[in-house]
Amino acid sequence: MRPIFCIAALVATSLIASSAPAQSRGFAWFFSHSRPHGSCAGQHVVATYYSSGRRTASGQAFNSGGFTAAHRTLPFGSQVAVTNPENGRSVTVTINDRGPFTRGVTLDLARGAAHAIGMSGTQWVCMS
Repeated sequence: MRPIFCIAALVATSLIASSAPAQSRGFAWFFSHSRPHGSCAGQHVVATYYSSGRRTASGQAFNSGGFTAAHRTLPFGSQVAVTNPENGRSVTVTINDRGPFTRGVTLDLARGAAHAIGMSGTQWVCMS
């Protein structure tokens, strides 16, 4: 009876370890169940926000309440207007960090910028 129990435990452990992390399942669900909506003067992109960190890739101290953002390729210091199409609220952020590194996500906003436009999680925004 013991060998069967051990085999069952090993199989269960390998299935749990090989499954995708919860966050990646969340992003997969987001991309398969949401589409951009509303008019946009720039381009519709997916944005997330983050609220912790020490230093940004530009060398600045991270300020979670600031109007800053991370982008993979825009030069540091670039000013980008971000609008929440659900409520029309807009904010200008300064690019001072690199990322996000999740496929399909274009911007990582500091919590202050996300709060200013009424963003509560991953969502489509207008970037111009």
